[in-house]
Parts: sequence; structure tokens; C-alpha cells
Amino acid sequence: MRQVLALATVVAVALLLAASPAGASQTKGPTLKSLAAQIKGLQKQVTTLKKRVANDEDAILVSIAYTACSTAVTADVIQDTFTALDVKVPPAYFGPQTAVNDYQACSVFKVVRAHNQSPPNTNVLRALLDIFKLRSFAAHQNGVDFAGQLGHAFGQFLVLSSEFRIRFQ
Repeated sequence: MRQVLALATVVAVALLLAASPAGASQTKGPTLKSLAAQIKGLQKQVTTLKKRVANDEDAILVSIAYTACSTAVTADVIQDTFTALDVKVPPAYFGPQTAVNDYQACSVFKVVRAHNQSPPNTNVLRALLDIFKLRSFAAHQNGVDFAGQLGHAFGQFLVLSSEFRIRFQ
């Protein structure tokens, strides 16, 4: 038993010497040049990611503004329907309607809200949806092709996002 214990002690000491820091010093760490190259690459990635974040924030602002305008325009159409029903079918069930505040979101998209239309129609909704056409209905009637100047329909959102950011910040 003593011989086995002595042999185990010798093997343990041999293994400790083999795993000593002298063996670890043979592997080299990164050089200053390689670290500088990694930093340069990471800086490019950070710049690219910052641009993407800014574009994403702009897209979010535009989508929030579009949603606000769309909600206000839809409320106008519904309220105009209620008003028309009150006029045509007495007694008045709905009463006077108050316009919903769009917080200037529709002006960013150059959509003019038409509250109190008689008879109610969906022309304002069409104008809001025409933003997605390559050649919008309103621009076509005026002979101006805004979407064609930008190259694609969603290019309008990039222009609108910068205008929206300037206006509300």
C-alpha cells in the first residue's frame, strides 16, 4: 500500500511539473498589430450598426405618424357617416361629432383631412393609401411624379421620416 501511495505521489508531481507555467509561456497572445486590426474592424461594424439603428428609428417614427393619421382619417369617415345618418334618419342618435386630433401627423404625409363631408366618402383614405403606389393618385392628377423622383414608393418614407424627426424633436 505504501508503494502505491509513493507511486501515486511521484506521478502527481510529474503531472504538476508537466502542466507548469513554463509550458504555458510557449503559447503567444495576440500582437498589438492584430489587436489594432480587430479594433478597426469593430469600429466599422459599430458605424454600420449606428446607421441601421438610425434608419430603424426613422422607420418607426414614420409608421407611428402614419398610424396616427390613418386612425384620425378613419375616425373622420366614421363620424361623417354618423352625422349623415342623424340628418337622414331622425331622431338624431349620435349627436354632434368632434374631430379627432392627429397631432399634425397627416400634414407630414400631405394628406388633407376632410371632416364633415356630406355625403361621406373614402377619398381621404385613398389619398393615405396612395403613398404606397409607385405613382400616387394625387401626384398623377397634378402631373407630378414624386415617387418616380425618389425611385421607389417606400423612398417617400425616408424623406418623410427626416421631415417628421425635424418637426417633432
